[in-house]
Amino acid sequence: MEVFIKVAPREYGRLRSKISSNSPAREAVDNATRIDHALEGILFEGYSIRCDEDQARIILDAAKQSCPDIIQDIEKAITFARSGT
Repeated sequence: MEVFIKVAPREYGRLRSKISSNSPAREAVDNATRIDHALEGILFEGYSIRCDEDQARIILDAAKQSCPDIIQDIEKAITFARSGT
């Protein structure tokens, strides 16, 4: 199962600093894709982190420590990936 977590640049930096270099989620975070797009006139700048569910859970734990405002977004990304839609 692939999970796609979208985060703003500030949160990306915080997550990256909380995930150790030997963590299974580190490669997913380091390989995040920079995105800049507009949807219905709203510009989104940030990163898309492609990961598996285990990596997503590690990222979620890091968010709980440093980025509480994106916890719900990460949980939604995991739920969305599980639903297969």
